[in-house]
Amino acid sequence: MIYTFFAFQRYCLGSKSDVSKVIAGMDWQELYSFASKQALLGLCFDGIERLGKEYPEELKQNPIGRELLMTWMGKAQQIRRQNMKVNAVASKLFSMLREDGMRCCVLKGQGNALMYPNPYSRTPGDIDVWIDASRERIMEYAQKKFELGDDIRLQHLETSLDGVPVELHFFPCSMNNSIYHARLQKWFRRNADLQSSNVVGLPDGAGDIAIPTTAFNVVYQLTHLYHHFFDEGIGMRQIIDYFLVVNDFSKNVFLDYDFSNHPVPLSKEGSTFSPSPSQWSLHPLRFPRFRGTETSGSGDVTAPSRCSEPLRSKDGGASKPSPDCAGWDRRGVSGDTSSASCSSASGSSITSVRSAFTTDSSASTALVVVQRELKYLGLWKFAGAVMYVLKEVLGLAEDKMIVPMDEKRGRLLLAEILDGGNFGRHFTKYAGFTHQSMGKKYFLKIWRNMHFVRYYPAEALSEPIFRTWHFFWRVKNKK
Repeated sequence: MIYTFFAFQRYCLGSKSDVSKVIAGMDWQELYSFASKQALLGLCFDGIERLGKEYPEELKQNPIGRELLMTWMGKAQQIRRQNMKVNAVASKLFSMLREDGMRCCVLKGQGNALMYPNPYSRTPGDIDVWIDASRERIMEYAQKKFELGDDIRLQHLETSLDGVPVELHFFPCSMNNSIYHARLQKWFRRNADLQSSNVVGLPDGAGDIAIPTTAFNVVYQLTHLYHHFFDEGIGMRQIIDYFLVVNDFSKNVFLDYDFSNHPVPLSKEGSTFSPSPSQWSLHPLRFPRFRGTETSGSGDVTAPSRCSEPLRSKDGGASKPSPDCAGWDRRGVSGDTSSASCSSASGSSITSVRSAFTTDSSASTALVVVQRELKYLGLWKFAGAVMYVLKEVLGLAEDKMIVPMDEKRGRLLLAEILDGGNFGRHFTKYAGFTHQSMGKKYFLKIWRNMHFVRYYPAEALSEPIFRTWHFFWRVKNKK
């Protein structure tokens, strides 16, 4: 039955394959339970509405009960209203921060929703906003503008705006291992400027927000999955988000490379796999170098169909992009996803914006750069596991994978996703640790993470150390 659910998810995301057999074998009540557990009720209801138009006769043979259908419809409408409210608050928050001189971008959430066939179908959560400023400045600003509790986390403050939970991030994400954590923070600092400049429009004129570029998200959102995998668990909603990120990335970087002909050793974190530029056929991209070695704005590199970098105003802030120049990896302000020629920009405008990645002369392609970053950040093994899940669940083609899939680790990850559901709230194993008291949860988390030592030793062994240190850090820094 679970593979029937997977096939239906692909259909909900726009697959054109014949699903008549899927309909015939579907247990609609079980699908509802699965979708509720994985925070996919809105997306799945969109698929049901599509079935009614494309497969009416098949639905008559295996109909959805009226009571279940009405319940599902009510949930979908509720999710739509929630998205509309969160969009409005996200735009309000972004405008307020920018007006007060705080450069920022909205992470995950409403930015990810823009990639869905229906941006109102994704179950929303809180608003995570990354502010490009020092911790001290963010703390001072937040105390003046928001109602704050006495708790503070290493990476964010928790507050609310118009009834919507908000997290004000000092940095986007953390890692348990201190070495990889330090590397990740350096990577975030190098790439903060461009993310705050990538302004897009929300649906139905709800306003503008800045969101990360896909080139940034393909690494960042993987670190977010990795962090939550050890902390509490991840669900199918997060997997679908990342599937859409990877697809968005592959649309703009044409790959003609067969991993099967170039196997990559997965037994060691620091794999030396690094395809030469000649092994790839890619849509040319600009990736300016750091440390004073940025590319020029001359015509030696052909720009892709969408600008790889948003236009900037003369004062260094983000100017409102045109629909054709909102970034090659995202919708324009109008929400149009069709390819369009990018308006010409001066060399100074292009080179003033840093790339989403560091690179050197030997790393001349976007995918090679991504792979190097994944190795540098200790994410290679986990990336292979995620690729396996994306293929098994959502049918990701191998030529779109950012790394070769790792079946062994992928099976483990998929089992955790199916058992735990959205953020691990439905775990039946590990004594349902997410619902236990703080003290009991501490030891149950250690027990759970010991199951992962053989697969991810650096992060699994570091998790209880980091969590203990973080507890005392929070006590010390309470306001």
